[in-house]
Amino acid sequence: MSEQLQFRRGTAAQVAAFTGAQGEIVVDTTNNRLAVNDGSTAGGWLIDHTARHAVADAAYTATVNDRLIAYTSISTAMTVTLPSAATFPTGARLLIVDESGSCSSTLTITAARAGSDTIDGGASAVISTAYGYVALESNGVSAWTVVDQVGLGAQSTHGANITFGVLEGAASGLSGASVTTSLSIPANCIVLAVSERVTTTITGATSFSVGFSGNATQFGSVLSTATGSTNYGLIGPTAFYSATPIVLTAAGGNFSGGAVRLAIHTVQISPPSS
Repeated sequence: MSEQLQFRRGTAAQVAAFTGAQGEIVVDTTNNRLAVNDGSTAGGWLIDHTARHAVADAAYTATVNDRLIAYTSISTAMTVTLPSAATFPTGARLLIVDESGSCSSTLTITAARAGSDTIDGGASAVISTAYGYVALESNGVSAWTVVDQVGLGAQSTHGANITFGVLEGAASGLSGASVTTSLSIPANCIVLAVSERVTTTITGATSFSVGFSGNATQFGSVLSTATGSTNYGLIGPTAFYSATPIVLTAAGGNFSGGAVRLAIHTVQISPPSS
C-alpha cells in the first residue's frame, strides 16, 4: 500500500490568518500554492510569488506576501503604502503597475514608505505615465531601491521626477469635415511629437492634417490618405497645461471612411512628493 503525505490546508483567507510553527508548510487551496511558516508571521511566506493582486480605484496597503499589485482603474491619485522594509524578504521584487492606462501626471500612483523607511533615499516613488510601473527591492532593514521603472529619466530623493512616455490610440470610421479623437494629450506635459500611420485607406478626403482645436495642422498637414503612410509629427517641445484631444481635419473633401493610428510622444514631470 502506498503512503500519502498531506499538509495542513485551507482557503487563501484561512492561510493568511494562520500562524504556523517554524518550518511548517501549509497549502492555499484557493490559489494552489504553498506557504512556509516561521512561527511568527501570519500567512507565512508564499512559495509562489507570481500571484497578481488587482486593485480597483482605491488606496492599498501592501503586505509582505504581495509581489504584483495591478491597478485596473484610477479616477484620482492613488497611494500604495509599502510594508516595512525589515519585514519584506530580501531578493524578492515588488512590482506596482498601471493596467488601466489612466495613470498620468495628475492621476499618479505613489509608492509610499512605511514609517521612516526610505525609497531611493526619499519618501516615495511615483508612477505618472499610462501603463507605467515601478519595481522595488528591500534591503531587509530600512530601505527600498527602485530597480526598474518604465520611462523614468531621473528622480530626486524627495520624489520629483521626469519621465518619457508614449500614448497610443486609434480613430476609425472617419466621417465628416473633422474628427475629434479619443486620444488626448495629458495635462501638464511637454509634447515632442504626435506621429501617425494610416491603417485603412482614408476615403472622401484627398489629404488630411493632425492637430488640435485652435491649431488643426500642428502635427502635420497635406498628409497622405494611403494605407501604410506615416508622419513623424515632430514639433519644438511644447507645454500643454490641460488635457487636449487630438483632431484630424479633412482636406479636399469630407472624410467618408478610413482609420488612423496615433501616438503622442511626451515628457512629463512630477513635483517633489515630500
